Formats: sequence, structure tokens, C-alpha cells
Amino acid sequence: MTVAVQEKPIARPHSLPNNKSIGGATKPESIGHRLLRQFSLDEYHQLIELGFFHEDERIELLNGLLVEMSPINPKHAECVDQATEQLLYGLYKRARVRVQSPITLEIVSSEPQPDITIAAFHPAGYGKQHPQAEDVLLVIEVADSSLEDDRDQKLETYALAGIPEYWIFNLVDVQTEIYREPYVSASGRAEYKTKLTFTRDQVVAPLSFPDCQIDLSQILPSKEVIDP
Repeated sequence: MTVAVQEKPIARPHSLPNNKSIGGATKPESIGHRLLRQFSLDEYHQLIELGFFHEDERIELLNGLLVEMSPINPKHAECVDQATEQLLYGLYKRARVRVQSPITLEIVSSEPQPDITIAAFHPAGYGKQHPQAEDVLLVIEVADSSLEDDRDQKLETYALAGIPEYWIFNLVDVQTEIYREPYVSASGRAEYKTKLTFTRDQVVAPLSFPDCQIDLSQILPSKEVIDP
């Protein structure tokens, strides 16, 4: 897909003020005429350290707002498991495969927990801090009830943070959507210039590791699973 608009390439970011949101400009969130209180990453981390969240709560920080994550159903879990097995096999000691673990995107005051993250391999690991935007090579979300948000809010967040590649395992349409080349359009919206769509009978590979072939027939659900 070629996007015919004036574009601004996105450099890999390190930091911007925490009141910056999508498009690089202040964008207060609101309900009706009432503004919502946005949190900085430091404030969010302090809440975690204080035990503010129950250990079973599935919460992530997106654009300064606390967002409850969707429950994980069996199809979703199986998709994550199958993809993780293939990625671990193909990327052993070359990249870190993280499952439903946080990544820190300071430029957008966000700490999402993608279903799968492919991060740069560091022998010391990520015990001192979560992967930062510059560490992340690929993020993957498994989408069923969350499909609209994954194509909209999550996509814009990842693009603005400069994540080079974003995959959606779309369980609704039984296809894989691959987004590459983040940029900011003339309207100020962060997007990806390239979108590729693959069906379950195809094989795909991450940009950073073209030899790591992922068999989608083992990941996307079969007709028997969709219509038991």
C-alpha cells in the first residue's frame, strides 16, 4: 500500500516531555467536557511500586491513560503459544522473544504489553529495565475483540514510537496484517507506509530476520476452531 501524502520519517526516539501524545503535540483526553488525568511513566511506575494494582489486574499505560486489557480466550492463547514456539526456534540467541511483557515507549508516555515482542538480544538481558523503543524490532498483537483498537490506537502508538514493524494476527478475518515503515503524515497522524496481508496458507518473516520463516497455518485458527 503506497500512501500519497507528505511524510516525515520517524527517527528512533529516546525521550520527549511526558505531556506529549499522538502526533507529537499535547492532546488531552476527555469524556464529554471533562478532561481525564494523564499519568507520566514515572508516576505509573510509582503506582506499581506502591502495590496500587492487584497482581491479577491486566492494566497497561497507553498515552498516559490506564487501560484495562482484554481477557485472553483459548483461541487467543493458542495463537500466542504457536507463534512463540516458532519465533523461539528461529531466533534463539539472536533476539529476545518476550510474551505479554511490557515495553517502555517514553515518547508517547506508554508502557503497553504486546502479546509478543521481538527485542534486540543483550547478553545481560532486560532485568534492569524493560526494552525501550530503540530495542524493539517487532511487536505482535493477537486481535479478536480488540481488533479495532489494535488497528487504530495501538498502531498509532507503535508508529509514533518508531517501532519498525508491527504484526496483527487477526482472528476475526483469519489473516495476518503486517505494517512496516512508520511515518507521520501531513495531518500529524503517525501511521505505517506499508501494509501487507497474508492468509493462513502463507509463510512470513520479520524484516530483521528474513531467514526466520513463520508458518501461519500453525498460528491462525483453522475452520474447525472458528466454526466448531
